[in-house]
Amino acid sequence: MAVYEEHGIRFEYPDNWELSHEHHGEDFTVTIESDGTAFWMLSVLQGRPVAEEVIEAALESFRMEYEPVDVYESEESICMLPTVARDVDFYELEMVNHARLLACETDSTTVFVLLQMSDTERAEAEPLLRAITESLMCELSDGVDGDADNESGPFAFDNLFGTLDNVIETSAAPHVEDVGVSGLDGSEE
Repeated sequence: MAVYEEHGIRFEYPDNWELSHEHHGEDFTVTIESDGTAFWMLSVLQGRPVAEEVIEAALESFRMEYEPVDVYESEESICMLPTVARDVDFYELEMVNHARLLACETDSTTVFVLLQMSDTERAEAEPLLRAITESLMCELSDGVDGDADNESGPFAFDNLFGTLDNVIETSAAPHVEDVGVSGLDGSEE
């Protein structure tokens, strides 16, 4: 397994998937792609746009690109935060494709996650994509100002499993390391 750890974001992903990282002004996007059509994308949006509006803009893009688009409300959280979630089914090249759109607001940003796969690889890809999302940890805003009395320090992470103290390397390029963690690739170390 590989670990992405940069900009207050940490997640695990299969080490045979390709990672790309883009900056758009103060916003950034990280995408990981399988060797098939499945991918997982995370965007961190400064200015804290409303999560519902982020999801609606994404849905509008789907509706403009594909027809028909079926949208279903979904319940899922990111980093234990209230999350707006939608499942989307759409057709491309005579195949059913599935996407999940998730957005939540932190104290300073909005986090948007898009995961997508074709129906033909859904049985294999969906558990991997879900595990990536579940491994996602976002920097807490508490103590970010460098408060020395805060025991968790400036880079405490919060995720679905509670908090984990962690230090982020602050290099210019994303820090990616290979770790032996079971679960995302179906094997046990």
